[in-house]
Amino acid sequence: MQTRIPYRWLALASLLAAAPLSGCVALLGAGAGAGGVAYVENGGVANYYAYYPVSVARASSAAQAAFSQVGIRYEGMIQKSPQEILIEGSDAQGQRVKVTIHSMATDVSKVNIRVGTLGDRKVSLAFQQALSNQLGIQPSSQEPAAVQPPAPTAPAPAAAPEQQTIPLQ
Repeated sequence: MQTRIPYRWLALASLLAAAPLSGCVALLGAGAGAGGVAYVENGGVANYYAYYPVSVARASSAAQAAFSQVGIRYEGMIQKSPQEILIEGSDAQGQRVKVTIHSMATDVSKVNIRVGTLGDRKVSLAFQQALSNQLGIQPSSQEPAAVQPPAPTAPAPAAAPEQQTIPLQ
């Protein structure tokens, strides 16, 4: 009988030490569940894009005007290259909004919007509709068939070495 008592105390001490951890596990599980729900509601990690038969400059000025119509606060623009512009802002919930406009041809631009970490379908579609209204043109979800890429204005930077994929054995 005497040998059972130390084991009871050890079991009780282990239980008391593990009790605070159970709340953390429950909290992590709840967070993962909520993240999963947001992921599914938005259709996964989502960038929403459309093609417009306009130049990058025209799409850029129309996108800035569309921001105010959708309730997105404009925060700035970065011209990454002559063919690509990044416009940033934030929505009413404080989520980052990034719009990338890429020239597919002289008068064809691909406009891509990303709201927050996982994307927000409702805000993204509202933005694309407002942009369409600003331009007075209906967008296309398909890249035009006969798109000729614009001629580069500067020499292309040296390409990074390709990453190899090595199969597991």
